[in-house]
Amino acid sequence: MRKSGSSPNKVKREPPSISQSSQSPASLPKSPAAAPVKHDPPSESGSPVSSSGSLSSHQPPPVATIPHYQAFGPDPSTFPDSTIYHIREVKPGMGEDETKEIYSVASYPNSDLHDLIPGTPPDKDFSNAKPTNQVSFNTFQTYIEPYFRQFSEEDLTFLRERGDRTTPFVIPRRGKKHYTEVWAEEDGAMSIDSPQQGSFAGSKLPANQPRGNIDQLNDDTAETDQVSTGPMLARLLSAMRPENRLPPTDDKVMTNGIGNGEPTAGTNGDINMDGEPNGGEERPAPIPSAAFIPDSAQPGWKISTAKLDYAQVDERLKQELRYIGFVGEEQEPDYDAHYDDEIAARLRYLQDKLKQQSILNGARKARIADIVRDRMAHQEYTTIAEDLDNQVQQAYLKRTRTMGKSKKHKRPGGAGGGSHYVGPAAGVMKPGIGDVTKTLMDRRKKWSDLVGPVLEDVSTTIPNESIFTREAMQEHLGKEREAWDEEGEE
Repeated sequence: MRKSGSSPNKVKREPPSISQSSQSPASLPKSPAAAPVKHDPPSESGSPVSSSGSLSSHQPPPVATIPHYQAFGPDPSTFPDSTIYHIREVKPGMGEDETKEIYSVASYPNSDLHDLIPGTPPDKDFSNAKPTNQVSFNTFQTYIEPYFRQFSEEDLTFLRERGDRTTPFVIPRRGKKHYTEVWAEEDGAMSIDSPQQGSFAGSKLPANQPRGNIDQLNDDTAETDQVSTGPMLARLLSAMRPENRLPPTDDKVMTNGIGNGEPTAGTNGDINMDGEPNGGEERPAPIPSAAFIPDSAQPGWKISTAKLDYAQVDERLKQELRYIGFVGEEQEPDYDAHYDDEIAARLRYLQDKLKQQSILNGARKARIADIVRDRMAHQEYTTIAEDLDNQVQQAYLKRTRTMGKSKKHKRPGGAGGGSHYVGPAAGVMKPGIGDVTKTLMDRRKKWSDLVGPVLEDVSTTIPNESIFTREAMQEHLGKEREAWDEEGEE
């Protein structure tokens, strides 16, 4: 089996035996652990190894199979795993036992003290490198200083201020010219830039001025301002428009197309123009116009046939209204001021809203001013208490400064060569507190016992609810309305 120059570990491979024909499939090799070891009988030639199968007798026996430990049982899907892979979220309304089970604790605090801190702490990762645009500490301190500084008299002055209550509630007088013309004049426009040519300049007539009479009204002048009533008559006619008037309940007549020139049938069922009976249909009488004046029953009454122009009608109307007391004797209003158009009405509405909001803001300022006064009183009490504490602390430090370690007294002889410690002599007293320190402590105690209970109700924490409650704001709103009315009367 060995050849010259060959390694002693190499084994010569022999051709397959005759028993394995070319047509039979080759048998698959088996692992040593699975296939039993067969010992071949010694060959007739006396050679220790005669074939490849005899090599297995020189291999070590296979290792015994180690049974695998099944941690999750034969079927892991049915194994009762107690590991919690997802932590549940604690929601309001959960029971105490369920919350402890989620937190895996025996007890926990019921409050996180969030109402006692100025804000929510940052929950970020600050382990990164310093950013390039980091804000300096002085800039940050200057920014947050107004939120933590103490109150002063300037704050009360700001809260007492109510602002201008006159100018925002005055409607300015409208000018005679259009705003485009005013802007053109301010920009130095030339005369050719202004629209003064053509029929536009001729049709531009002054408003609120009576012109012409009813006879001059035709198709050509109906859409122009050449014929116009006076401002008093125009407003009166606009107020006399018939709206939602109930029909008359008596004197019902039978009509058939009144106003169209058709004949009217009587109550006995006459025949109309088409030769058909009316059927006795009852229709209410037409409603007279709002300007209809019934004839007077007095003798000698007759309607005036004189036709006046609109300027005369407007003057007579003013005299009649003054006579019946509808219009006073004061000066005639300026109709060109445009205090009753849509823009002025909208301005008055917004001014009323501004007034209500100003009263509410003033009441809120008064409410905050009351809280600031109490806080300033507590602030002054705290400042004086801290000053007294510092005085007591300085007196304590001054006393303890003299109570240092005493020098060690050594005897020149004796056991130990005089190196052992000898205490102070009997009868040596420690330094007393002193009258000054007692006076400071008594003063601090009196300040805390006498003034402290007065300011116990002053809240120094962040409120959990709104300070503008209905009960607290009712009194302040009444005072603000009274102050507003007094300023309006002045």
